Amino acid sequence: MRRKGERMNAERTFYIDNENGDDTRTGLSPEAAWKTLERANRQEFQPGDALRLKRGGSWHGTLCPKGSGSRECPITVDAYGEAEGTDKVAAPVIHGDGAYAAVYLEGVSFWQVRNIAVTNRAEERGVRQGICICGKPEGITQGIVIENCEIFDVQGENRRNRNVYESMYWNSGIYVTMPGRSSRKNHLHDIIISGNYVHDVLTSGIRVNQQEDFINDIHHTHVVVRRNRIERTGSDGIIVANCISPLIDGNVCLDAGALGSLEDTRLIAGVWVCAVSDALIQRNEVGRTRLFENDGTAFDTDWGTAGTTIFQYNYTYGNKGGFWLDCTGINRNRECEGTILRYNISVDDERCLIQDDYGIRSELYGNLFLHTGETGPMICCHQAGMSHLFYRNIFAFRSQPALGWQSSAFRENWYGELTDLPEDPGAMSGSPIEVDEQITGQTDSPILRLAQRLQESEEYRRQVWDQLAKAAGTAADAVTTD
Repeated sequence: MRRKGERMNAERTFYIDNENGDDTRTGLSPEAAWKTLERANRQEFQPGDALRLKRGGSWHGTLCPKGSGSRECPITVDAYGEAEGTDKVAAPVIHGDGAYAAVYLEGVSFWQVRNIAVTNRAEERGVRQGICICGKPEGITQGIVIENCEIFDVQGENRRNRNVYESMYWNSGIYVTMPGRSSRKNHLHDIIISGNYVHDVLTSGIRVNQQEDFINDIHHTHVVVRRNRIERTGSDGIIVANCISPLIDGNVCLDAGALGSLEDTRLIAGVWVCAVSDALIQRNEVGRTRLFENDGTAFDTDWGTAGTTIFQYNYTYGNKGGFWLDCTGINRNRECEGTILRYNISVDDERCLIQDDYGIRSELYGNLFLHTGETGPMICCHQAGMSHLFYRNIFAFRSQPALGWQSSAFRENWYGELTDLPEDPGAMSGSPIEVDEQITGQTDSPILRLAQRLQESEEYRRQVWDQLAKAAGTAADAVTTD
């Protein structure tokens, strides 16, 4: 009798070698490797099977395998062997050549894809992915891991003003979705996107959603986007939708929108969520997000969110539209309890700290807002209101904020050397943050010194996060190294 967790079939490892392989062989050893993706796509994979692509190899087309693994015995895709020449660990590369996706996992569960590279170049823009996971329209698609892959040169669609299902929102470097609408019985579960490098894609970097948009369906479970690096996109960096308690943790998102334009892209943010409940966005680095028509912020709590969205222990800098966009009032979810932004470090985010106030109470506490420019940023731009409470934050501005302290509520904040202050019971001068004097290129300005030190050292940022939490009167228990 088979014991619990015991494999039901013998494990099989199939190999692909684009130079020395032969599709008439068994594929069951490096010496008997297949040659093409087409041969792999014909195979019905079983739980515990593995597919290995030769390091240094290059293929054209789409890897679209069949079959599902199991929780105990997932199916894995990975690299094997050594590459020719000096780079012995060069990843195998799949070139989509304009296909819908270069790697397409459709309606399958318990697959793990690691250590491969993907491109998807084309002459014209179109809805196009690097790696796409498309769940089943009925039932639960689960157990998908995309890890340590490189996705680049994806000629996707970055135009916003097109038919909704042909626009920038329906493609990405890594795209996880399902047809139609999610429900309690039909959704995604246990999706891990970790340690990938997504760069130079005309699309967004990473996106998770359902294919019917602007609906407050919140059913995907255990979705984790962690430790990815995203650079130079045509639109947003990371967008997560339709998820219960998603985790966006430890990612680096730089130059979102760098490949976009005012005419095409119009509205983007670095990292944002919509139609989610109780999202946690922490320990991310978001810098230099572009500003086109509007938005352009590091973070965004967007339409349809429920519960409490938390942004904590993040480091942002040079985002052209500002620090945070509050769009919770658009397509408002009656279960929305607002946003908490705490223990974040915002350095030279431009234009404003907050964009828009839709009347849903949010709290900002224990944050460091540091600005080295001759003119400080606006506090709140566009739609103002009193729903946002700034509590025990540090405003380290070299100059007064532009247009003064726009409508918000303030209590017990530190204002450094600023003299024209908002109405704030318990306003404090100076700062509880200790500036490290032992840095290269010291300046006469403590603010410039602090900004330089934060840019240079992640360890120093951790020390500041700890000080921020203590200054806010809370425990710094979220600063971890796992």
